[in-house]
Amino acid sequence: GERASGLIGTLFGVAAVLVVLGLCANVCVGLWTRSTVEAVAQDAARDLAATPAGRLDARRVQDVLGRARDRLGPAGQRTELHVERIDDRLALRVRHPGVSLLPRMIADVGGIGALDEVINVGIEERR
Repeated sequence: GERASGLIGTLFGVAAVLVVLGLCANVCVGLWTRSTVEAVAQDAARDLAATPAGRLDARRVQDVLGRARDRLGPAGQRTELHVERIDDRLALRVRHPGVSLLPRMIADVGGIGALDEVINVGIEERR
């Protein structure tokens, strides 16, 4: 008869809620990580662009990018930062694979929070 028919529907309902909750948590963590990495990279680019003329050398670039990686903590080890161009504008490329709370088989399909962009900042002229 109808014994235990409500149990199956309830199990499917609970499973659906858990899947949606897990997906929402994954998206939130991915976007939070992306915005954090992007903000740190923006700060590093502005710091480099504000360096007085004649003092922007390879050592200064490595110091600033090293501090940026340190600010990211463990995520800094997986973040690639490098200066692509310095003339009237500074171009800093930032690449980060993103994070995922999903199993690896599912997570590799779409990198939520992955970041690959070039940040362009005008060089400030100090007199």
